[in-house]
Amino acid sequence: MKIAFVSTMNNDPWGGSEFLWSETALRLLRAGHTVTASVSGWPQRVPQVAALMKAGVKIQERRLTPDLLPSRTLKRVALMMFDPFIRQTFRKQIMCWLTQVNPDLICISNGSYADNTPLLEILMGSGFPYVTVAHANAEHLWPDDQRARIILELYRNARRTFFVSKGNRRLLETQLGVQLTNAEVIRNPFNVRRDAAPAWPANSEPVSLACVARLDPSAKGQDILLHVLAREVWRSRPIRVSFYGKGRCEESLRRLADRLQLQDQVRFCGHVDNIENVWATHHALILPSRFEGLPLAIVEAMHCGRPAIVTDVAGNAELIEAGVTGFVAEAATEEHLHAALERAWDQRQNWQQIGAAAACAIRELVPADAVGDFAQKLLDLAAPGQRRNAR
Repeated sequence: MKIAFVSTMNNDPWGGSEFLWSETALRLLRAGHTVTASVSGWPQRVPQVAALMKAGVKIQERRLTPDLLPSRTLKRVALMMFDPFIRQTFRKQIMCWLTQVNPDLICISNGSYADNTPLLEILMGSGFPYVTVAHANAEHLWPDDQRARIILELYRNARRTFFVSKGNRRLLETQLGVQLTNAEVIRNPFNVRRDAAPAWPANSEPVSLACVARLDPSAKGQDILLHVLAREVWRSRPIRVSFYGKGRCEESLRRLADRLQLQDQVRFCGHVDNIENVWATHHALILPSRFEGLPLAIVEAMHCGRPAIVTDVAGNAELIEAGVTGFVAEAATEEHLHAALERAWDQRQNWQQIGAAAACAIRELVPADAVGDFAQKLLDLAAPGQRRNAR
């Protein structure tokens, strides 16, 4: 089979939405299939893309030709405005790639549910069969009627529309005003061992929470957590929070923590590769998200036998039974997070047992080989006899 992956991510070189398609690409390649991918080009090639190329995945790095515009900033502005000449050039670039690849199936991986609409229109109009993957959604991403018509056509014409959570699917169906009959929920690969079982931290105090997420409060809500910790009740308790991750708002979050005088309660630990090491020294996850898909941080914490304290957005509460395998704040607000953290605090002597229940539950909810499952779905959808003729 010939499978083409298209990542629509263009705001950052790499992110959590890229793991599923990239690992699936490698799995299919090793099984003997022809695999290609189209990604946004960046001044410096990201290591993950370089690794894919080294493994044998043929990569197209989408970019405007250098002689058209003198700087990357102008190129990005032009793409946003999508001047007809730029549109024509971009379409020619994509169609030339597709003609050379001649895929049996295109897998479109979106960071949200329909990033880069002009690119999606080109792919939809190419005539090649495709599937879509939506990795996140939020109320503030509500499309206007014009964009909704395009998105609805994109989703209705797809062989399959995949979502990483029921909540994301339900919200998009509300935003579009339809039921998507070709929709299916899938899972992302996670970054801990299936049998991970780090020992419970030896010290019971201070109570150590980890917030594992990119430093982007608009999505991950770290500011909400900082304001909760600034309340007098939490200042007086032996509780510490470690922020793990990098992101575009690290400096402003550090300034906010300093302004709230939380130097003794929080620390910024940067990115770590071995997440199991985090859970060897922390008692629970706290994730005050404003919007999500289905966070790997929750899946990984539960695999490691740690309870999670999360907001009820997207797929967060789909994984957690409140009070049994974790704790759920009804909304991403300071008051709701404070109340959920208070409920968790009252049961802190039971966290180890709650974490053990979480470890059992997550192994029932998330497959051991999400990549293998997804790869097989793509092969089934690309099977001979299903393909339309390219226009």
